[in-house]
Amino acid sequence: MCLIIHKPRHAEVPVDLLRSAAEHNPDGFGLMAFGGASWVNVTRRRTTCFNALHRAYRSVEDQECVIHLRLRTRGGITAANTHPFRVTPDVYMVHNGTLDIECRVQGRSDSWHAAHDYLRPILRHNPDLLHSQDFQALLKTWIGPDNRLVFMDARRQKTVIVNREHGVEFQGLWLSNTRWFDAGQFGLPQQERVPVESLPVSFVKLKAMNK
Repeated sequence: MCLIIHKPRHAEVPVDLLRSAAEHNPDGFGLMAFGGASWVNVTRRRTTCFNALHRAYRSVEDQECVIHLRLRTRGGITAANTHPFRVTPDVYMVHNGTLDIECRVQGRSDSWHAAHDYLRPILRHNPDLLHSQDFQALLKTWIGPDNRLVFMDARRQKTVIVNREHGVEFQGLWLSNTRWFDAGQFGLPQQERVPVESLPVSFVKLKAMNK
């Protein structure tokens, strides 16, 4: 599974939330933030250390950012499997959940394959498709309600959250779930910590959007 935290520019991530998330998601963290008019700053670490996570967050705390903390379900604990993934020159993606897709490269995660084999071929030729409501609806159908995708588009300086309604709004932040941190500490209901795989859904409709 994993945890994603989306922080709008003027929100703050409580230190205790970062600490709890680091404790429950030891298999690496990544952070992406809008760094200017046309780029995304990206930080990745293969394993999760609270001090390193806190330093990375402090360096972008005045910007809109997305934090991904990994709890491995598929693929090795490696730098290659650490989110975010670059989908196009301007678009980065993080994923929470487990996707029922073919993984052709041994040791690479389902998230890596989703970014490289499924989304990149579509969005590299038409990155504006990401902002289409029809395309986002197809993504929801593809990944199912137990998965979340969050994209940052450097060119448009916009964040797209797929399945936002299945996450949690908390003090101006968006959290992808309440499984993988101590939610009760923050007055939130604790979801059961049982990995749930999404049901397989055909990718044909997504591919058709690129024609």
